[in-house]
Amino acid sequence: MTTAAPLPSVQEVLALPAVIVETAPPEWEDVNGHVNVARYYDLHLRGAEAALTALGVDDAYRAETGWSMFSVEQHLRFLGEVHVGHEVSVHLRWVARGDKVMHAISFVVDRTTGRVANSLEVLEAHVDLTTRRACAWAPTIAERIDELVAAHAALPWPAPTCGAIGVRS
Repeated sequence: MTTAAPLPSVQEVLALPAVIVETAPPEWEDVNGHVNVARYYDLHLRGAEAALTALGVDDAYRAETGWSMFSVEQHLRFLGEVHVGHEVSVHLRWVARGDKVMHAISFVVDRTTGRVANSLEVLEAHVDLTTRRACAWAPTIAERIDELVAAHAALPWPAPTCGAIGVRS
């Protein structure tokens, strides 16, 4: 699973739907005068939650099925600083789906500077909360993910994966 894919341009990332758009507030600043690393991570997590909710993986889904998502692997890249007062957005690119997992990359764009500031590549498992083990996707959710994976695979830029994370055959 190696990759030589270049990072996407800000225009390429902005072509993906924004799942979050907000302005970095003063409480996000750290001692180095830029947004704290934990805030980037929080943006990615909230963005993933918004994207999954849009697919139907929400509180009602968890209550009805007893299924949820667990993080398996992550790769976080810092590409540029974000400062307080900058407008940021989060965009998700779906990479692949397996029987029990999904692979995606979330991007934080600093809309004030016009740069991709950060990316988080993830492998997430679909989990039965009773057994605490990975389980097959609900067919409707699997179909929605497959549609997004296919649409994003058709983008004119390759997914910039780290090469260490992915869906195993």
